[in-house]
This record gives sequence, C-alpha cells and structure tokens, in this order.
Amino acid sequence: MDQLNGAAMFPDPDQAPSKELMGHFRRLARSSPWLWNTIQIEISAHDPEHRAVGFAAENQPESLTVLIRRPNAVRVEDPAGKVLFRTDTINDSKSASFVAATRKSWLLPPQLLAPVYGDDGLVSRRPEAAYVNELMPVTMWNAFLDPVEIAGFAPAPADLPFPHPSIIHALREVRDAAGRPCLEADLSRGHSYSPVVPDAPLLGTGVTRLRIDRATGLCVERTILSGEDAGAEHHVKILAVDQYMIDGLFTQPKASLSDVREAPLWPIPLPGSPEPGRHQR
Repeated sequence: MDQLNGAAMFPDPDQAPSKELMGHFRRLARSSPWLWNTIQIEISAHDPEHRAVGFAAENQPESLTVLIRRPNAVRVEDPAGKVLFRTDTINDSKSASFVAATRKSWLLPPQLLAPVYGDDGLVSRRPEAAYVNELMPVTMWNAFLDPVEIAGFAPAPADLPFPHPSIIHALREVRDAAGRPCLEADLSRGHSYSPVVPDAPLLGTGVTRLRIDRATGLCVERTILSGEDAGAEHHVKILAVDQYMIDGLFTQPKASLSDVREAPLWPIPLPGSPEPGRHQR
C-alpha cells in the first residue's frame, strides 16, 4: 500500500487542521438525519468551464427548488414554480415489502433510532437504518443531504495507517453568502472510501472541496479541484429549515367526488307544456 508523505497530506503543514477540528468535521458529516426534519433548498450545477448546467426538464432550468420532508417526501419545482416531480404516495402501506422478508425492508427511518453522540452534540456512531431515499429523482442528492460517506458510520479504528474513508488535506471555518456558518474541507478518497450511492460518489478521483453547513449537516457546495471533471461545481442554497409542510405539497392530486355546487342542468318536462323545462338551481 502506498504511503502518503506529509506534503501530499497537508500542502501547507503550518495550516494543518487540529485533530479536534477534524473529528468535529467528521461527526458533523454523520449528523444530518438528526439535525432537521423538513428543508427547502435550491440546487444548481456548473460544468468545468464554470457554465451553468441546465437540468433535464422543460426549458432547461439552471436551478431547481427542492422541498423535502423526512423520511421520503420530495417535491421539485423549476424557477417559475412549476412542479417537475413529487412523491406519488406517502405514508403508504409497507405490507408488500414486509412480505418480501428482505433485511432491507425492515430497516427503520433514522429519526426513530438514537445514535451515539460526542461531547459536541454531534453523531459519533450511527445505527443501521434506512438512510437512502429510493424515491429521490436525482440519486446524488442523497449524498448532498447526508454526506456520511466522507466520514463513515463510526469512528475509524486507531490501529490502521489510513483508517478514514477520506483524507482531509485542509479544513477551515467559513460562512456562505447568506452568513450561515460552515466547515469547508479539501478531501481525497481514502482506502476505505465507499459511496452510499455507488453511481454517485461525493468525492471525485482527485481532490474535492466540500462545504458542510454546521446547522443542518448538508453539503452545500462541492467543487472538484483535480482529477476527472476538475472544475465542476454543485451548489445548494438553504432557503428554509423545519418549516411545516402539509401532505398536499408532495402527493399527486387525486380525483374527488363531483362538486354538487356545479351540478349539470337536466331537462325536466313541465306539466301542460309541450317543451321540456330546465332544472333551475
């Protein structure tokens, strides 16, 4: 196994992050499922030439507004407010998946389970739960909403030379454009790196810069600094956290009974009249 020298680990050794701050960053990356229940965000992306990338929707919108209510309710709108996607059903019966008797079908949402917390109030060790929303229209959004893959589900063993899923090259405290406190790190893949969604890894093949919001644990900015797709960026703007969201925001409208206030007019013959009359409302 190739060993990384100090220059590869920390390009500027004088600015190497403290062990405490790196531990805090990894715990923050594990904590998202327990830091919020509903969220409204705006997602945009740019290619390596820093041009805005339109989404595969009508008129190719450069950004999308996404409303999420845990565990699995999702609504996606374009900039004009047109609904592009929303969950078909929520709170549906699980009987079919239970009958399948697979281990995955019995996993609970993480909000119903208690993790092990560190002294800073963030998650040190996560329980096994249903973390990935299979209904998410873009699979990579799962990684932005819960960037646990860069930290692992539990603290790494101390007897391994490179125990963590990601290698932290730089780490700093910053604020985003709205003034929200964040932690920003330059990371590369470790030997044990394993994306939660295999087809959509959060870290690129080289060095990737990630910014994590300290209040929600969301990855709000991703920039690939080197390797394949260097220069590509994703941005997540937090618009609202833990606002009340009704079921109607996420479910498809269903056909209802006829409105009697709009009853049709039926011809009713009048006594002694050769012409049929009209029903009057």
